[in-house]
Amino acid sequence: MLMSHLGWVNTYYALTIPFFASATGTLLFRQLYMMIPTSLADASLVDGVKPLQFLWYIVVPISKTNISALFLIEFIYIWNQYLWPLIVANAEATRVIQIGLKQLIDTDAAVDWNIVMSGAVLGMIPPLIILILFQSSLIKGLSLAEEK
Repeated sequence: MLMSHLGWVNTYYALTIPFFASATGTLLFRQLYMMIPTSLADASLVDGVKPLQFLWYIVVPISKTNISALFLIEFIYIWNQYLWPLIVANAEATRVIQIGLKQLIDTDAAVDWNIVMSGAVLGMIPPLIILILFQSSLIKGLSLAEEK
């Protein structure tokens, strides 16, 4: 009902924006920000750094690995959704690959499994590329390892 009220049915907004706020992100960033010493904030205040400058020049660079780790986790989570896109994306233009694969299987005729399997392999390519690109950030972000 909320997506319909906002006019987001059959849009990419409905497929992505509800997943921006996640418990995983809250936990990941809370743990990171709990590790930032208050003496760092105090020292920046003594140096004349304003709060927004502290955020932009100190906190955001510290958070880069966590931001990319969260992006990877959320991208794969959103990519693997089945029920939510089935509810909010009814038009063919916004249909996701998981729904398309299910429609290939639910035909009255014999299922062409070679087409279904090739579609499944094609559906794995974008998350695999994102995983390869952000692999080191994922490991650093989840283990809180130091950047070199």
